Amino acid sequence: MYAKDEGFSGLEAAIIVIALVVVAAVFAMSVMSSGFYAAEETKETTTSGYRLASSTIYLEGAVYASLVAGPGTALDEVTFSAAIPETGQPQDLNDLLIVYTHSVDSSIVREFTYGGSTADYHHFGVDGSEVMLPGEKRIFRLDDVSGPVPGGWFTIELKPEVGASTLVTYHLPESFEGGSVLM
Repeated sequence: MYAKDEGFSGLEAAIIVIALVVVAAVFAMSVMSSGFYAAEETKETTTSGYRLASSTIYLEGAVYASLVAGPGTALDEVTFSAAIPETGQPQDLNDLLIVYTHSVDSSIVREFTYGGSTADYHHFGVDGSEVMLPGEKRIFRLDDVSGPVPGGWFTIELKPEVGASTLVTYHLPESFEGGSVLM
């Protein structure tokens, strides 16, 4: 009777070892699946972040400005070109907000929304369709900006719905009479 128990104990031990191996294999597969899932999610997040970061609208080239009535008067109109990087996403200009401030009264923040090809006190003008494509460059116009005078500064901030904002400050020399503006 004693010999039978020993054989039975060996069979039980083998079953337990097999069960442990199966459990370990299942656990290993679940860990590997989780790892593959996490790696795929990381890839998608990185790609999405890269696309979002490169979808900004940025100012490209010179900024031109004109004065209301000649030397010594306030700035009236600002024209600049902007583009989207080749790797970016198309931008709907209806969702773009251009914020303008100047040194005469920096507490006054002007917000311009899309106005088609016509620019006025509340709307920026841009030629072409209302959707701006990656790699495309457009000319934007702000009218009736009401300042600053030569010797002052102004800022232009482009705030698209998708992508980062772009903020640039420009300084007008004392002798400014209109034309190209330097940063």
